[in-house]
Amino acid sequence: MTHILITGASGRLGGAAVRSLLTLHPAEEVHALVRTRAGADRLRRIGVDARLADYADAAGLTEAFRGIDRLLFVSSPVPDPDERMRQHRVVLASATSLEHVVYTSVHGADHDPAHAATEAALRERGGATILRNGFYTEPFVTAAIEQARSGWITSATASRPLATASIADLAEAAARVVADPPDEELWELRGPAWTYGQLATTLSGLLGRPVEHRDVSVADAGPFGPLHAAAAAGMLAHETDDLLRLLGREPRGVGAVAASVAEDIDGHL
Repeated sequence: MTHILITGASGRLGGAAVRSLLTLHPAEEVHALVRTRAGADRLRRIGVDARLADYADAAGLTEAFRGIDRLLFVSSPVPDPDERMRQHRVVLASATSLEHVVYTSVHGADHDPAHAATEAALRERGGATILRNGFYTEPFVTAAIEQARSGWITSATASRPLATASIADLAEAAARVVADPPDEELWELRGPAWTYGQLATTLSGLLGRPVEHRDVSVADAGPFGPLHAAAAAGMLAHETDDLLRLLGREPRGVGAVAASVAEDIDGHL
């Protein structure tokens, strides 16, 4: 028996990873870490053993990791890198006896102090797999669908491509890795690159009305401004085949993600 625990299981990535792992591994050996009783109750209703602790709770984590062989460590969402690193140190200190740790890092982790330090600690530890997740496709698409009501979408990408990845694909890849850890330690996970012009064409078909793409300044791109600037500089264009290799199929492109997001939005109207 190999008992696997997934942290951050009430979040979008962690929750999707739990659902994927249930299709790959015996349910009685799947465990989840959450911070709230409500989150734990939701998981228990689908037959998952849910354990309560947060990343700052050393005693709680030690107890939660009892009887666990492998850990899918979903990185902390805390924006402050110093606080994130403090939380990650607590998790890693509590996980020293585990057979294997799979860590969800980020694209460009070398330039993020918390992720870089966590990756270095895992390399020193051994028995680890690092998944550098690309930026999620869904937030870009969701914002564009909302904006498309006006007949256009905007970006400051200078029509350069973005190699992002869907949350569902990243979660499935993480579940596959923790269920059967590969020999390779580092994976760069990105899906097919796309442009805002292509997204506008896709949304025209999905929404049944013309949608145009318009270039704007970084300042006018709102919260996506920094990422758009990175895309315009060519920093988000690089595709890899790592996600395809882990999934055993082509990752979802922006069209498939847009169709799923549009359906979900329609279902909530």
